[in-house]
Amino acid sequence: MKILVDMLTPKQALFLGELSNRIEEKGHEVVRVTRRFHETLYLLRLKKIKARIIGTYRLNLEGKLHESLKRTSRLARLMKNLNVELVLAYPSVEAARAAYGLSIPYYCVSDSPHAEAVSRLTVPLASRLFSPAIIPKEDWIRYGISKSKIIQYNALDPYVWIKNLKKDPKIIRRLGLDPKDKLIILRLEESFAAYLLNKEGDWRNLASRILDELLKKCGEARIVVLPRYNHHYKLLKEFKGKVIVPKTMIYGPALLAFSSVFIGGGGTMTAEAALMGVPTLSYFPSGPTYVESYLQGIGLLTRNMDPKSISQQTLRWIDDDGYRKKCQKKAQELLDNMEDPLQVILENIN
Repeated sequence: MKILVDMLTPKQALFLGELSNRIEEKGHEVVRVTRRFHETLYLLRLKKIKARIIGTYRLNLEGKLHESLKRTSRLARLMKNLNVELVLAYPSVEAARAAYGLSIPYYCVSDSPHAEAVSRLTVPLASRLFSPAIIPKEDWIRYGISKSKIIQYNALDPYVWIKNLKKDPKIIRRLGLDPKDKLIILRLEESFAAYLLNKEGDWRNLASRILDELLKKCGEARIVVLPRYNHHYKLLKEFKGKVIVPKTMIYGPALLAFSSVFIGGGGTMTAEAALMGVPTLSYFPSGPTYVESYLQGIGLLTRNMDPKSISQQTLRWIDDDGYRKKCQKKAQELLDNMEDPLQVILENIN
């Protein structure tokens, strides 16, 4: 069978990249596609996965719309010319629409029912939807998919790439750090994701206020900030010399392996940190998501939107080796009891 796999984000590159390799091992032919976005392309190179670049990431609603229309047309031509028999992707509006228009089955993977815009445009078109069991099927059914098409797995998506992660001190030393340093990682939010673009509130300057408080109270700790977009780098200029902002892309889980505390404004790296047993704080502006609520319920994550409270909690955790060991033990037990999501998907590809 000829299968097209569309990988749009860093997380998708990690999950679907590995899945595409396993699909090939089963004897299928895989056509890998992506779009131009620096973090995604970095991870594909890191994992030595070759993919055709079709389209690019846009920041505003009008740009997203026009780019999506062009990309849909290009993907449709590719699917037709290559005689693609199955399309596999996270909620990719372009892949879903092109596949539906050409009567090609579309298998969707998603753990993000909170991403309403893309879910509305993709989930109803899916022949199968693969999702973590912690997300109620009803939350997907409201988008127009029938219950019988939803297949759940007993795992969270980052299981795929952190289960067998090995520590590599070279990652930390490239940043001028010592593996023994007290390390705080701050991952900035997805400011230009569709579900945040029109969100009201003062969340856009939350990261700056968190950094201000951390710098006041966490004197000996080293702070590494991981931006997402060019405008994030501009915002961080006021903290030049006070925090570490990597000049090149860095593989998040490799850095998390040496972290004392993680503070996240997004979803994927927050889940990675929690599943690796790193004491984790989330200020995700659109939360709590099902994944966050689940991790919070078992004591691996704390949601907090107050900069002062975040810095105080960080200060308590950074010297608490006992708490960190407790988190690591709990996270390992959780991973040991998860099933492999990729195997669940592979068993449903005929």
